[in-house]
Amino acid sequence: MKWDMIAKLYGEDVLPLWVADMDFACCPLLVERLRKRVEHPVFGYSFRDDEYYQAIIDWYSRRYGVTILREWIVDGPGVVPMLAFLVNSLTQPGDKIVIQPPVYPPFFHVVSENGRRIVENRLKKIDNFYVMDLEDLESKIDERTKMIIFSNPHNPVGRVWKHEELEKLVELARKHNIVIISDEIHADLVYSKYKFISLLNYEYEKIIVLNSPGKTFNIPGLTNSYGIIRNKYLRNSYKSILNSFELNVANIFGMEALKAAYKECDDWLEKLLKTLEENRDYAVEFIRREMPLLDCTVPEGTYLLWINCSKMNLANPQKFFLEKARVYLNNGRDFGDPNFVRLNFATSMDVLSEALNRMKRAYDEQMQFDVLEFNSNDFEHCLKIREKVFVCEQNISKNVDVDGKDPEALHFLLKHFSNPIATARARKIEQDTYKIERVAVLKDYRGLGYGKIIMKKIEEFLTKQGAKKLVLNSQLTVAGFYEKIGYERVGAPFEEASFMHIRMEKRIKP
Repeated sequence: MKWDMIAKLYGEDVLPLWVADMDFACCPLLVERLRKRVEHPVFGYSFRDDEYYQAIIDWYSRRYGVTILREWIVDGPGVVPMLAFLVNSLTQPGDKIVIQPPVYPPFFHVVSENGRRIVENRLKKIDNFYVMDLEDLESKIDERTKMIIFSNPHNPVGRVWKHEELEKLVELARKHNIVIISDEIHADLVYSKYKFISLLNYEYEKIIVLNSPGKTFNIPGLTNSYGIIRNKYLRNSYKSILNSFELNVANIFGMEALKAAYKECDDWLEKLLKTLEENRDYAVEFIRREMPLLDCTVPEGTYLLWINCSKMNLANPQKFFLEKARVYLNNGRDFGDPNFVRLNFATSMDVLSEALNRMKRAYDEQMQFDVLEFNSNDFEHCLKIREKVFVCEQNISKNVDVDGKDPEALHFLLKHFSNPIATARARKIEQDTYKIERVAVLKDYRGLGYGKIIMKKIEEFLTKQGAKKLVLNSQLTVAGFYEKIGYERVGAPFEEASFMHIRMEKRIKP
């Protein structure tokens, strides 16, 4: 699905960094176990044996510090189908079910497609960090609210929820007698400094956990999901609906894969996590350095980056990267936010690097640098930027800014994704000397490199016009910026327009 289907739909040149599976070979010990099973050339009906259940019990004890009983474990044809069965067995049509967008798209579907009502308790982003808004959640609970479908670690924002956060959620559910279904399929994909805590650590009878080795060991194409339900009534309700669809037959290879994964592949998993963490850090650093309009949080778990593209001012960021960069990402609209894309970094460094560089080229190609005359249509954008920066922010008189010298100057306008971002003007004051003035970057775009970009482009243009020396009067507070791009201070500071300034010069090397 990840590669071949996308190639068929969009072309062989598209790099797919979307659906949540990995481009890494499975653990060799797991593959060997499947190979041995294939050598027994009979693949009849099967059943989940003692070894299968004990593997799950031991995994939860060893990895999560949770003791579970065999009788709590229930089987299923996949985590999402199990969610649908639980929705149907434990709620009634018209009941309300809470989800926490942005979130895994099937959470929306299993509620709405089964005649239940979605209650959106959106996550809040505070200082580049997502948190649950439990006040909002409690305000939306009424007598028809029966269930919370929860993601831990969270897909797509990558949070690994802390003990105090989970404790508050459980207490809220207990207070209102609400079932919590915790999708813990990414539980093992947690990075250094963070610790996964299963909801099974909390003593509340209406907690249900769903899991699978599919994501961790890259075997989602094998049916091997399971649930853990302590409460006998809830467990029997689920089993009843599963039985009604005759879905109790085990998949031989899924069962064997789970045993091998949980019993023999710990070392492989530790190596995988190191690779994923290296990929995560590379991708986050690249995006922040090379595409600063994009905003991505650092995932604490999962191999997924949730990237905010709202500053690009695009109707469909996913479509942009597909068409302009030939990189296929998940559309944030499916998760509840159309301004985002989701990037899967569980691939080789070669593929990841190529995909990110393609995205950067597409990003950079949307940069537009215009040289304008005083009477051009776009000159109005220059005046608006200057007014926002100098008049509104710095309280400089508009008469000082608009000083009557605009008609004799060349004006420069930098746009990105069609958004006017920065401006400046230049006047020729001697035979080979130009004075650069009115350099202004809109507040929302400062610190993202646009000042450096417009200055570089201005210098390149003026050099072609024969400039051998560039001068400017810099406010003292930003003189350091100009020094970093090659300007030198000349003379003593002086006051201009109520601010202290310093003259700066840069000689153009032949």
